[in-house]
Amino acid sequence: MKLFFLKDQSLYKIFKTLEKIPDNKLIHIYIDPEHAFFDNEWWWKQIQEILTRKHLNAFFITKTDKAKRFFSKLGLNVIHQEKHQIIKVFNLIYLFFFNIKRYHLQVYTKKNYIFYVVFWFEVLFALLVLYLLYTFILPSASVNLMPTNQIENIIYNFRYYPASDTQYPDSSRFISIPFYSGFIDYRYEMSIGSSQIKHIQNPSKWTIKLINKTPREMSFLPNTTFTTNDGRIFTSMWWFKITGAVDNNYWEAIVQLKAAEQDANGDLMWIRGNIVKWTKVYIKNLKTSYYLQDIYWTAIQDFSWWVLFSNGIISQKDIDILSWKLMKYIYQQKKNIVWQNFNLANSMILSFDDLIKTDIKEIAIQNKPWERSAMLKWYIVVRLNFYYVKQEDIIWSMEKYINQRPTDKLRLITIDKNTLNFFNNLKQENGVFVIPTKISIIQSYDFHKDINWIIDSLKTRIVWLEKNKAKEEIFNFSEISSVIIKIRPPRYTTMPKLKSRIKFYANWKSI
Repeated sequence: MKLFFLKDQSLYKIFKTLEKIPDNKLIHIYIDPEHAFFDNEWWWKQIQEILTRKHLNAFFITKTDKAKRFFSKLGLNVIHQEKHQIIKVFNLIYLFFFNIKRYHLQVYTKKNYIFYVVFWFEVLFALLVLYLLYTFILPSASVNLMPTNQIENIIYNFRYYPASDTQYPDSSRFISIPFYSGFIDYRYEMSIGSSQIKHIQNPSKWTIKLINKTPREMSFLPNTTFTTNDGRIFTSMWWFKITGAVDNNYWEAIVQLKAAEQDANGDLMWIRGNIVKWTKVYIKNLKTSYYLQDIYWTAIQDFSWWVLFSNGIISQKDIDILSWKLMKYIYQQKKNIVWQNFNLANSMILSFDDLIKTDIKEIAIQNKPWERSAMLKWYIVVRLNFYYVKQEDIIWSMEKYINQRPTDKLRLITIDKNTLNFFNNLKQENGVFVIPTKISIIQSYDFHKDINWIIDSLKTRIVWLEKNKAKEEIFNFSEISSVIIKIRPPRYTTMPKLKSRIKFYANWKSI
């Protein structure tokens, strides 16, 4: 049997209820902890007498430590039902917000771990309230600076060693980069007319009229290079001199030119070496001629070679000349051939003539000497041996070079791989190449180290300034390329008066 007595039920009702229970019964009794019964132990002794007289086997149900201690002190049987921790927490939260007085009485009288948790919770809560008041009442500003990028060229005589020589980097005091070997088998074939063969042996020659619009007098050596707008190349046969113009009277001279074997793209010119009358040509390496076109030449007659007639018979001389031209062409174009056929990703060729070796595997002309034919067909097979390096090795070596020369003022942003360049003054030392190598690095001022004290200076200058005025003050420093200023609360348009309320960031990282 279970009996429940609430705090507002009278003592008389409790006694009467117990008297009505039959003898020798098992009963569970729950009395509200706030009942007046707990204020007088004599009343409990009366209940104990009733239970003894009626031989009732009674157990008192308790849910609080206070009630448990009370019944245990009287020697009564107790069944204690502990509240779940979550219920306790929610009960404390409820009391904190809706009955703060009872909350404090309940917490501070227990003096257990909950007391300390609640105590520090209240302290932190009070600090949080103070911080929020401080934040919303006093203005604050965040200033994000974007540093100005600076480009610096690095040039260093790196040592390039065979990748198979693993001991060289340890024995060398210079920064070194491994190189690898490779080869390309290249086949080049072509067919030309017999008249073009005559052109190879006897290139086009003709006379041009020189016109100089500048007041400058100049002299030129034989084999001075001339070019047309479409890239055909010609050279002067003799030394010549031009006199400067006077007022609007342009100076004119007659010069003899001959067609080159190849055009500006490296292709054989053949019959394209013939140009028609009034075609304009310019000195290739002279700015006032090639770009400004103040000095130019005009063909005063059609260009042609002096042997126009071909009887279609191919001589041994034709074959020998053509074979020699083929090998010469391959040798002159070997760098271009390697570059066009090299397809290894993230690698670069050491494009020096001395490092690209030409091995002629086969050269064949499909015509017999003294054969009558309108066309001469041929092909050449060549193996081009070369060296190359990996970009990751170069970048690693550049980073090592930079780390060996640290600076507190600047920080490295990136290395521009597209600017990698080898200078032509190659040196060899026992199978190791010394190559001056150039690359550009991008840096910016390191605001986190700030050895120039820019941030401290800015904090002093921009306090209490209007937002736009503060930006103008910041831009007085060349180390800064752009700035974003945010002021809180939004109703403020001026910078805080306190330096501590201004926070600086560089690339969105706190300084």
